Amino acid sequence: MSEKLLNLKEVTRYLDLSEKDIRTLVDRGEIPAYRLGGTLLRFRKDQIDVVKARGIPKVGKQEEEVLTTRVYGRMERFRDFLYFNDFYIISAIIIVILLITIFK
Repeated sequence: MSEKLLNLKEVTRYLDLSEKDIRTLVDRGEIPAYRLGGTLLRFRKDQIDVVKARGIPKVGKQEEEVLTTRVYGRMERFRDFLYFNDFYIISAIIIVILLITIFK
């Protein structure tokens, strides 16, 4: 008979932590987990019992990454727009030129 794995919600209730904290601890390797399909987290009950018995690791604010937002000017945004959409802009110009030459 196969062992039932716990899902993320069950572990959050069992350890009394938020999902974000659980994911952070899993990413740090402090809580053993299994990824199904690359995204779903599953946990073995006996491993979670060991984590709870030795003490739940703390997730501190200082360890979180602080993302700084850069303010872009209009010219930078326009250059980015042209850079990422150049294929579509050139294709639209070619189609318009072809339509004009065909129906003229």
